[in-house]
Amino acid sequence: MEELRFFLKQVMPFEEKELDESLAFFREIHIRKNEFIVNEDEVCQDAAFIKTGLFRLFYRLDGTEKNMLFFQENQFLADYYSFLTRTPSKRPIQAIEDSVVYRISYNDFQRLFDLSRKWERLGRILAERAYIFSVQRANRIIHDDPDTRFITFLKEYPALINRVPQYMIASYLNMTPETYSRVKKRINFREIERITSIHEPINKFLI
Repeated sequence: MEELRFFLKQVMPFEEKELDESLAFFREIHIRKNEFIVNEDEVCQDAAFIKTGLFRLFYRLDGTEKNMLFFQENQFLADYYSFLTRTPSKRPIQAIEDSVVYRISYNDFQRLFDLSRKWERLGRILAERAYIFSVQRANRIIHDDPDTRFITFLKEYPALINRVPQYMIASYLNMTPETYSRVKKRINFREIERITSIHEPINKFLI
């Protein structure tokens, strides 16, 4: 679990003994492509740190899937609303690639809070970041035009443009696949830095 150990040390000044005690609560899980780590109408029982792989969080509306978030390596993964409120999820999470995660249950996460105030602070930071990104996404859909939404996605997730199917990115950006294709063709990549979103990308390493 060296990836998780390294991540935690970057975020909080954990001592090695604290990390050893903390990592004992996590278990390595292999997830196949298209497998669900959170199912619709089931309570999200676990959070997970992604060692390798890629996931999407989405919802279904009138038979159409709407992608809301992508999670990749070195990020924590959960339907936080379901995880925190202990209510059934309306936003399933599915693997886009074969993936490996370090998983921790809700109850064990609470035990970590009792183990160290550093974990309490880390939990607060994760919750704050989740809120920030949800507001960013909502405001961009309302205020940014399609070109700006596409460019902002490139700035935030440069590697995902070749890892995520085009129709999923289109859905995430609230576009039809046809609109996405037109936007992608007409963007002048030399002018990307001149186009700014209502919310420019921020450090996302904690989400």
